[in-house]
Amino acid sequence: MYCKIVKSVCFKPIVALLVCAILFMSFTLPAETVVIKSGTVIPMELMTTLSSKTARSGQMVDFRVTNDVKVNGKVVIAAGSIAQGQVVRSKKNGLMGKEGELEISVKTICAVDGTIVYLSNNSLADEGNGKLAISIVFTVLCLFGFLIKGGNAEIPAGAQVQAYVGADTEIQLN
Repeated sequence: MYCKIVKSVCFKPIVALLVCAILFMSFTLPAETVVIKSGTVIPMELMTTLSSKTARSGQMVDFRVTNDVKVNGKVVIAAGSIAQGQVVRSKKNGLMGKEGELEISVKTICAVDGTIVYLSNNSLADEGNGKLAISIVFTVLCLFGFLIKGGNAEIPAGAQVQAYVGADTEIQLN
C-alpha cells in the first residue's frame, strides 16, 4: 500500500507543496522580556502651558518623552510617547498680595508593548509673585491696599522634568 502511494502521480506535487509551505511559513520568535528597573530616568517636557488661574487640582495634563529610554540597547519607551500627569495643587492668587500656587506630577506612561509604567518622585511647581508687603503698606496709607492681588503661578509648555520609574516593570519586545 505504501509503495502505491509513493508511486502515485499526486504524491510528488503534494510533497513539493508541503515542503514549500514549511519553508515559507512565517516563524515567530518568542518575544524578549526586559525589565525597566525602578529609578530609571525618563526625560519629559510639558506639552501645554498651565496657570494657577485656570488649572484645577485633579486636572489631567500631557507630557512628551524627549529621548528614547533603552534597556539592554533596545527601546522600551520611545521618544515622543505621551505620558499622563495630574495637577496636584492649584491655588489662585488672592487679596492682600497672596500669590498663586501650582504643582504638577507625572503619573504614568505606556511602554512600546502597551504596558503601563508607573512613575514617581517627579513634579513641576511654581508660585506667583507675593505682594503682601506692598499690600500692607497701601492698606495703611490709603485703606485699599488689601485689594492688591498676588501674581499667578505659571508653568510654560516645554518645561523639562525627569520622571523616575516607580517599580521594576517587565516589557515584552518583539
